[in-house]
Amino acid sequence: MAVQMRLFPNSDPRDITFEYILRVDNNWEQFKSLYGNQLRPVIIDEVEKMLKCCNPENGFATFICLSCGETKIIPFSCKSRICTRCGKKHTDIWSQELNDILLNVPHRHIVFTVSDRLWPYFQDDSKLQGLLLDTAANVLQEIFSQHNRKKVRITPGLILVLHPFGDDLKPNFHVHILITIGGLSKKGEWVYINDFIDYSIYRKMWQYEILTNLRKNLPNNPNLNRIIDWCFDNRKNGFVIFAKPTIKGGKRHSTLKYIARYVRHPAISNRRIIGYDGQSVTFIYEENNKKYTKTLPKLEFIKAVVQHIPDKQFKMIRRVGLYARRSNLKYEIAKQILDPAPKNEVGKFNWRKNITNYTQKDPLSCDKCGEEMHLYKITYFDGSQYKTVGGFDWLIKRGVISYVEGLPNFPTKVKEQAPQNQWCQLCLW
Repeated sequence: MAVQMRLFPNSDPRDITFEYILRVDNNWEQFKSLYGNQLRPVIIDEVEKMLKCCNPENGFATFICLSCGETKIIPFSCKSRICTRCGKKHTDIWSQELNDILLNVPHRHIVFTVSDRLWPYFQDDSKLQGLLLDTAANVLQEIFSQHNRKKVRITPGLILVLHPFGDDLKPNFHVHILITIGGLSKKGEWVYINDFIDYSIYRKMWQYEILTNLRKNLPNNPNLNRIIDWCFDNRKNGFVIFAKPTIKGGKRHSTLKYIARYVRHPAISNRRIIGYDGQSVTFIYEENNKKYTKTLPKLEFIKAVVQHIPDKQFKMIRRVGLYARRSNLKYEIAKQILDPAPKNEVGKFNWRKNITNYTQKDPLSCDKCGEEMHLYKITYFDGSQYKTVGGFDWLIKRGVISYVEGLPNFPTKVKEQAPQNQWCQLCLW
């Protein structure tokens, strides 16, 4: 069942994708030969999963038209943390699920940064990356406890997302936080924070906490100790904290999508890749509201992108305070006080609707007669052989078709199709 991937011509920038650059000219194999011993295993695993995305060899679903017997093959997706196709689905689902639990109260979008001299220590160290998230959450909760209208300790709801890189693909570790404008007191009262907080005052608190925690976690690292001392001596105002305007209503969902856009996505979107000549890659990046172009040798470009793949099991998104999964009781109390956030603001993720919006074509519409198609069977590879579940009995059990005088009410001619590349755009994202 070998399937050959169609390679796009590189004459049109719109056809140049990160996946294309990996596949063309044997670039991925060259990259592994050159850097293989330096790569974390997760990098190779995630890239090779992505390269098999929507390949029918990994399994597929067969849909069938009950009117004419036509079938359609739709391959399975890969769910790789670097796949643009699967990443879009993951971001959509995550942002919609989180939007549904957000309390009906204004939120604030805040960004915590650290000195660029510290970035190398966070690179490839998921423990320190977790420390960055935890410290940011603790500092922000302390700030809100000091600046609420009743001067009491409160528990706000926080969603934190780690962003480990900048537009130019270089490491740039910073934390995006969405936090409720207020929190629940120990007495079970909702307490709003003050209308204005001068976050510049707390830059030193953030700097002190993260540097102190880094020193505790790496006590015998003389180079890090020198950098920490340098930060205290030369960053007198502390590390920068950006406080975005208050977010209300529908803007919360768009903000969630913004801060989660690289959680399961390459460090660069395909639309920013504008050139490939066989030796180098050119892309666009933005810095200080200005756009620039940058050209890298092709293998350096691949390295710049894949270095940001997170370790397995590492969660780049944290829910803290009222939004923590273990805070169900506090969350329910807060929701009763504030009233639930308006529902139906964003519908549940729907694969069929998502594909229809993206391609302007219903993926389950029969190409021959236009009738709706139904899931008929699933074919998967169990590691040693292909297996299939489903068929007529499955359709009957699900109530899609019924027996008529001992025979299923179904067209006699079922036109099975072999998996084709054209279905890649319709894979089960």
